[in-house]
Amino acid sequence: ASLISQNAVESKYSGASFIREKPEDDIIEGVKGLGDKFMVGQQSKSELPDSLILKVQSLNDEIRKHHKIIGDVSIEWVYDGQDVWVVQLNQLKKGQANKMTIVDGNPEKIIKFYVEDGLENLRKLISEIKDKDIGVELIGNVGITSHFGDLLRLDDVPSVLVKE
Repeated sequence: ASLISQNAVESKYSGASFIREKPEDDIIEGVKGLGDKFMVGQQSKSELPDSLILKVQSLNDEIRKHHKIIGDVSIEWVYDGQDVWVVQLNQLKKGQANKMTIVDGNPEKIIKFYVEDGLENLRKLISEIKDKDIGVELIGNVGITSHFGDLLRLDDVPSVLVKE
């Protein structure tokens, strides 16, 4: 058995990926260097080199072989210039209708939330609207795989991503 510490990998690129039953439904996002600011909405996702996307797709395909057991998952990954390392893996609760939908749904009311207001304010908003047929329009240059998306998925809040 092996264990890797995210801090131990020299990050040429970092990011996250959703791995679904069909490869065409996967989402791959990332940034150059460390990914911590990307995951908390302080850095926009970047265009990734085609060679890196192919490496992440290959990794996703290896994980997909276990889809019947683990279902849809998200991973956080780090690329050291040679290998793509999985530094976190989580099961996804909900599927998306498209690549801009965080949680599918048709809520009665939609509230706009700006990424620049931060994760803590999103947590507060979610606690206020949970189970009230209210959805969130997440506005900002953040990835759907970010922690903003994670919070909305975990609490099953109907939500979409809108770029600024």
